[in-house]
Amino acid sequence: MKFFILFLSVVSAVLTARLFMGVQANTEIHSKASNTASNNSHYSLRKYPHVEQFYGLTAKEAVKIGMKENIPPAAILAIAGWESGFGQGYVSQITGNIMSLGARKGEPELPPLTLPRNLETNKLMIDFKKAKQLPKNQVVWQKRPPSLKKDYRPKPYAGTKNNLLYFRNHPQALKQAYTHVMQDFSGSWISEKSKVPVFFKASKDMDKLVSKKGKNILLNCKVAKEFLKSIGGKPRSFNTRPAWIKHVSKVMDNAGLCLLAKEMNQGKAFKRAWLQ
Repeated sequence: MKFFILFLSVVSAVLTARLFMGVQANTEIHSKASNTASNNSHYSLRKYPHVEQFYGLTAKEAVKIGMKENIPPAAILAIAGWESGFGQGYVSQITGNIMSLGARKGEPELPPLTLPRNLETNKLMIDFKKAKQLPKNQVVWQKRPPSLKKDYRPKPYAGTKNNLLYFRNHPQALKQAYTHVMQDFSGSWISEKSKVPVFFKASKDMDKLVSKKGKNILLNCKVAKEFLKSIGGKPRSFNTRPAWIKHVSKVMDNAGLCLLAKEMNQGKAFKRAWLQ
């Protein structure tokens, strides 16, 4: 009888432990899902897979480059996202140029192209084979002018109409091109060696600020937005339209780029920083 009672006690203890573990696991899962949903609700752009994919390819290097060159990483990421349509624009898909950097003298630029537009999605396509597989009444071919943007494809494709799908077929090269673009922007365009007064002043001001307050000031969201104002919205600037500053600032806010840059600078992996 004692043995039977002991047996029931053991079974009861095991079942209770399993029940507790199950409840705990469900609570953790619910908590993680709740945190992710809350995060995505707070940062509306984070719910889009292509936005997550784009920043998964760029965030780590943007933080590294920005902290080295004294450019707010959140500003780099916001400009890149806006200018490239988070990597979805046809120019950035072909050239890898996610920051709309103009081709300087002697640099290759994307020539005029005739591209198919999918009327159902209203998107330009760079894959001609796929376009030709669609019903003829669903596609219209449109002439596009020279982009005047630097083409980051390697030789012999850069600056030509050949191999428009190069980066789509070489994802590692695409990631390297993204890094190259961000480095060019941060180390060459926004530089005290720049002949553009706005860029020269912006670089000098950021260097002074870092010298006074330290590198971590680059992770301050207010500083990132002031940087945007310093390089745009005026003649002979990165983008002369005043609305540009507003658009890029919205990307910064709605993708949570200030927090993302701060957490990744602290060593968090992108996925963890993006989802938590």
